[in-house]
Amino acid sequence: MPGGGAPYKVVWVDGKPPKYWVLLGRTFLAFCLVWTMLQIFFWRFGQTSPDFIHSSSRFYDGKLYYFPTIVLWLHDFGLFVVMAWMFVLAVIMAFHRKMVPRNS
Repeated sequence: MPGGGAPYKVVWVDGKPPKYWVLLGRTFLAFCLVWTMLQIFFWRFGQTSPDFIHSSSRFYDGKLYYFPTIVLWLHDFGLFVVMAWMFVLAVIMAFHRKMVPRNS
């Protein structure tokens, strides 16, 4: 076959990923799902009058809407959280995997 491929493959040191990496990966996927749904339904969390939960404001469509602080923070900085989480998972993969010769 032309080109072949790399003469090595990368595998986990113990043969499988660490349990904390699997837990971080699953919670990462759950967070991505929640964050995506938040982006889709963001404006449904807002209301036009503030209360003790809806304390952060955002101007949209000629009106001032009030949102829960965590919802507004995740809307603004959620992508940064996703990228940082991916970086942490990649660093763990970089230090807990090794290159072995491919036996074909």
